[in-house]
Amino acid sequence: MKRFVKFVILVMLCNMVLAHDLISLFPIENYNQDISSWIKPADPDYDRPLISSVYQQERYDEFYEHYYASDPDGLSPWSRDFVNGQLVQADGKDIITLESQILVNFYIHGNNPKKTGYGMNYRPYATDWYQKLADSMSLGDNVSLTYIPENRAIAVTNLYIRALPTMEPLFYDHKIAGEGYPFDNLQETALFTGMPVYIVKQTADKAWSLVIASDANGWVQTSGIAKVNDKFIKKWQKVAEQGLIAITKQDSLVDKHGLFRGTAYNGSSLPLLKDDPDDYSVLVPVAGMHGNAHLAEANISTGSAVKMPLALTPHNMASIMQNQIGKPYGWGNMLFNYDCSAETKALFTPFAIYLPRNSQSQSDAGSKVVELDKLNATEREQYLLAHGHKFVTLVQIPGHILLYIGSYPNPYSKKHEPMAMSYQNIWGLRTPENDFRSIIGGSVIFPLLEEYPENSDFVSIYDQKARPKFRLIYLDEDSHE
Repeated sequence: MKRFVKFVILVMLCNMVLAHDLISLFPIENYNQDISSWIKPADPDYDRPLISSVYQQERYDEFYEHYYASDPDGLSPWSRDFVNGQLVQADGKDIITLESQILVNFYIHGNNPKKTGYGMNYRPYATDWYQKLADSMSLGDNVSLTYIPENRAIAVTNLYIRALPTMEPLFYDHKIAGEGYPFDNLQETALFTGMPVYIVKQTADKAWSLVIASDANGWVQTSGIAKVNDKFIKKWQKVAEQGLIAITKQDSLVDKHGLFRGTAYNGSSLPLLKDDPDDYSVLVPVAGMHGNAHLAEANISTGSAVKMPLALTPHNMASIMQNQIGKPYGWGNMLFNYDCSAETKALFTPFAIYLPRNSQSQSDAGSKVVELDKLNATEREQYLLAHGHKFVTLVQIPGHILLYIGSYPNPYSKKHEPMAMSYQNIWGLRTPENDFRSIIGGSVIFPLLEEYPENSDFVSIYDQKARPKFRLIYLDEDSHE
C-alpha cells in the first residue's frame, strides 16, 4: 500500500511539473464576475434601447434569411443562389476539390513534427487512417455541383459539423502551448435542431453527409438530419413568419405527452406557435420514414427563451450574459459549449443580429469597422475608451473576438484609471514566446489591461507586436464618428 501511495504521489508531481511547463490556472476568482456590479440596474440607460426599432427589424429580416428563407436569391441552404455559391466558389474551386484539399493538408502536415495529428491516446495517426477516411469520403464519385431541390434537409437534433467524416479527434502536439486538448482540429462548429442544410453527398456507408449549412460547410452524422420538401418548408415558414423564439438558457424541449424532443441550446431559434405564461409552444422537426422530416410541437419554459427580436438594452444584455457566464470553453462548440465567436454569435441571436460563425468573418456583420492596426498599445486603448459603443462594439484581434461593455474605473489599480471592460469566452492568456498559457477557459467579464498584476509578461490585447490586427466592429447603426 505504501508503495502504491508513493507511486501516486510521484505521478501527481510529474503531472504538476508538466502542467507548470505549459499551463497554469488564471485566478479568475480575483476578478468580479457579478454582472450587476458592472451593468447596474440604477444606471440611467439600463432599459434604454441601444439600436432603433427600425434598424433592429432590418437585422431581424436578415436573420430570417439565413435560417428560414427558401427564395432562390436568399441566404439560406434552402436557397438556390446561396447553395450554388458554396458548391462552386467565386474563385472557381468547387466544394469537392476543397474537401479533398482538407484531407491532403492534414496528411501532409503529418510529416511536420509540430503538425502531426494525434488521437485521444497521444498516438500519431498512421497513413492508413487517412486512407480509410479518403475511401469513405468517395470524393471521386459523380457529384452535382448545381442546386438540386431534393437535397434540402433540416437538423432534427443537435450535431457537430466536422472537417472530416469522423468523431475521432485530431490534436497537434500537447507540448505546444495552445495545442492538444481541447483544440480538436476537426471540430468546426455545432448545427442546432431546426437549422437548414443542403446535402452535397454521403460517405460510402451513408453514415456521414457532407452538408452546406448557414454558418459552415462540413460533415455531419446522417442520422441527425432529414430531408424536406416544399410542403414541409411552407408549413415551417408559415409559423416562422408569425414569430420566432431564441433560446437564452439551455433547456429541454418536451411535447404535450411529456416526450423529450431534444435539448435547446443558447443561440438557437425555433418557430413560435403560441406563448403561455409558463411555456412557449414551438415547432420542431423530427425524422420520419425514409429519411424525411415531419413537424412536431414541443414546449419550452418562458424562462429559457425570448420572443425575437428582444430589445437590445443593457438590462436584456445582462440577462443573456447571466445564463452563460462561467460556462466552460468549448472549441468549435465541442460538448455544445462555446468558444469566442460562438459566444458572441449566441449572445446577439435573441436581438436578431446575425453574426457569422468565426471571428475573422464577424466583421462582415458590422455597420462599420475601424482598423487600428497601426496604433500602439496605448493609442488602441484610448481609442476604444473614447469611441467604443458599449454592448454593441466587438473587438477583434487575430484568432479572437470579444464584446466591449463599457469604461470603468480600474478597481485592480490604486490609481483607478479608466479601463475597458469586456465580456468574452476565452481560453487563456499567453506569453510573448507563445510557450505558456494561463487558462481561464470559459465565459467571463474581464478587464482589458495593458498589464495584468498576476504576470507582467502576459500579452495584452492591445499589444501591437503580438496583435498586428486590432479592429472595432460596430453593430449599431449610429457608427459615424
